[in-house]
Parts: sequence; C-alpha cells; structure tokens
Amino acid sequence: MAENRAPAEAHRTAIHEAGHAALLVALGIGCSLVSIVPYLSKGWDGFCVPAGPTAAELNVMVARDAYYLQRAMVSYAGAEAVRQLIPTDPNPDAGASTDERHAAEFIIDGIDPDTESPELFFALAKRRCALLVAHYQPEILALARALEENRMLSGKYTRRVFMKSLAKRSGTLMTF
Repeated sequence: MAENRAPAEAHRTAIHEAGHAALLVALGIGCSLVSIVPYLSKGWDGFCVPAGPTAAELNVMVARDAYYLQRAMVSYAGAEAVRQLIPTDPNPDAGASTDERHAAEFIIDGIDPDTESPELFFALAKRRCALLVAHYQPEILALARALEENRMLSGKYTRRVFMKSLAKRSGTLMTF
C-alpha cells in the first residue's frame, strides 16, 4: 500500500507520474486522473490517465502521426522526469520498461509506415520528451508535491496546478 512505502519511493513515484501528467497538459491531450495509489492488480506504483481523443476521433484527425508522436513523448516522460529531477536515484529507470512499451505501441500501431521509420519516431519522441521535461521541471515538481499531499488528482486539478506553476514563472507553453 502507498502508506507503507518509503518516503523516497513515494516521492519518486510522484515525480514519475507528474512527468506524464505535465506533458499531457502541456501537449493539450489532457489528463483525466493521476495517482500515486498503487494499482496492485496491474503491478503499478501509480498511474496517469490521459483525456485525449477516442480511437473514433483519431480516424478523422489530419495529424494522426503527430498525435501518436505526442503520446509516445508522454509515455517517456515519467522515467525522464525521474532521471532529470532525481539524478541520485539508484533506480531511475524503474517503470521505464512499461513506459517504453506504451511508447512503442503508440509509434508502431499509430504511425503511417510511409511517413518515417519507427526508429526515427522513437528518437524524435525521446529527444522532444527530454526537452519538454527540462522546460517543465517546475510544473512537474508542483504536480509531484500535490500528488504527495493528496495521492490522487483529478484532471481539472492537475491542469490548475500546472497552469498556476507556469504563471508564477512567466513560463510559456512548449508543445512541439
């Protein structure tokens, strides 16, 4: 249970999930729910639920490849946030294998194979993710603090915390 976790582990999970949530908000996909309450049946320490378009809506989207690229970037954001914000973490890639599998699903299943090779999309998603996580570090930290206090945040509250942090620093939205 979350109550029995070491504070360092709970903080790491909060940073990881906040990384996903921050990019969901920044990229305009939206976040329905973010939590550091373990989802035991799935073996997750926490989770983040996007609010983006449905599969039916994707079929009519012109920029389908761009959407799947953004979703891959969001998938990489959890482990990238831990690597950047907790550089002394003994296991910064914990949870990264699940995130990388999700990114691969978005890229392999979502892109038009005639546009670019999947390897280029992987590299592009990772590079853009790293830049966005670096840019949104204050927002990720604000979301992580809110997660540690509340354990679960609604999408509306996630956006409010993100935008309040961004406004404090006169930040700008970077979306790629």
